[in-house]
Amino acid sequence: MKVKVKQKEDFHFIGVGPAGREVPIDAADYVGGKGRGIRPPELLFHSVAGCVGIHLYEALHKEGKHVEDIEIETDAERITDRYPKVFTKIYLFVKVKGDVSEEEVKNALDKVIYNPGTCSIAYMVNQVAPIEYKVEIL
Repeated sequence: MKVKVKQKEDFHFIGVGPAGREVPIDAADYVGGKGRGIRPPELLFHSVAGCVGIHLYEALHKEGKHVEDIEIETDAERITDRYPKVFTKIYLFVKVKGDVSEEEVKNALDKVIYNPGTCSIAYMVNQVAPIEYKVEIL
């Protein structure tokens, strides 16, 4: 996959991917960013949660389950006292509304995240920052 990121000004960059949509990217305020875009770590978590959500819906849908809504919140543990400031553990809080059980959602999440994992982003990230999840059925 090819993505192009071009500097617009100082710490502000614009990314463009195959879909042609622009993604504004900026550094944190303490580095010199001015809130003109999403910080790269946030983009990573949007990718993980979005990929898991898409593949979770797909897995449940293929099993004939009716899903009205999926919401995924993220949190993480991170080393912050030195560089690189890497994430060491990622938490997903998954809320699902529909005609599904907690066990069905957990089984689907296991297929989505873990070996072999249908969500390539979560599977890859899980190799360096283990992903744990909690499920709530609405």
